[in-house]
Amino acid sequence: MRISRRLLLKAVPGVALAGGLGFSAGARAEDFTMKLTTTASNDLDTKWLELLKAGVEAASAGKIKANIYPASQLGSAETTIEGVTMGTVEVAINASGVYEGLEPRFAALAVPGVITSMAQGAKVLADPAVRERLGQIARDKGVEVLTALVHSPVGIVSRQPITTLADFKGMKIRVPGSALLIEQLKQLGASPIAMSLGEVLPAFQNGTIDGVYAGSTIFSALKYYDISKNLTLLPETFVVIVALVNSDFMTSLGPLAAVVREQARKADTEGAAWGATDVTNAHVAWEKNGGKTIKLPDADATRYLALVVPVALKNLGKEARADYDVLKAASVKYS
Repeated sequence: MRISRRLLLKAVPGVALAGGLGFSAGARAEDFTMKLTTTASNDLDTKWLELLKAGVEAASAGKIKANIYPASQLGSAETTIEGVTMGTVEVAINASGVYEGLEPRFAALAVPGVITSMAQGAKVLADPAVRERLGQIARDKGVEVLTALVHSPVGIVSRQPITTLADFKGMKIRVPGSALLIEQLKQLGASPIAMSLGEVLPAFQNGTIDGVYAGSTIFSALKYYDISKNLTLLPETFVVIVALVNSDFMTSLGPLAAVVREQARKADTEGAAWGATDVTNAHVAWEKNGGKTIKLPDADATRYLALVVPVALKNLGKEARADYDVLKAASVKYS
């Protein structure tokens, strides 16, 4: 029976894996297998996982094998988050908001006004001070942040067009499971409803909800233009996706852990460029299919930030507020 190296590491504390486990010289080092998962498909989440897989397998000379499971094949976001903390899944990548139940500090990534464009956001999240800060989040939960990337501008597709802040009043709007986003939308007079992405389309079709809050690329990919043509972009509000890796797995890799981290950085560079193109293509597809892209008037855009940023900061804990301060400083630096 083959014993996983991760279990052996736990059973024999302090034993180094790099040649210290007593395996014979002929033992196959390619026994390391990474399960990479996301609830998404055909977008930046899956593209980044593809880049990571290719990079890790090549750079490790086949010592690490990576398998990708997109489109919730390993379960819901919540299920895979539990899996990556327990070690049944090696890497999970999701929108930052779904991790707030695991670690409230991830809420700092959902505060509007930090990321102002895809290009600026890529620089903010690649800033050394930001990377160092994010790298400390949730380490006590048994995971490590491998990356944080700007996914797309946030938009709301709604049956009735949202052209001013007044139009939010009374609207039932789907949001990811983020307490911070719920409080932000309440400030606009909306009635936010937390709902996983897989449940959203039928709920929007049957009128259970009036609008859907998500990364704007989602709407073109899932053909929301067949239900509604109204897409309102929220000012300086972007979805950030975060990849978590199981800490015990990284320890079990020994020196190969550096390979995974290095290839994650390389995937970030190509992934950011791919993501920016994906946003452009999604916008073209939306309008090609009759969709309308709406931007709030300047006065309402300013008022939007004045309403939602203070309530977001009020709901951040002490550590999350310190995380936000580092993000905001980088935002100013790259503006």
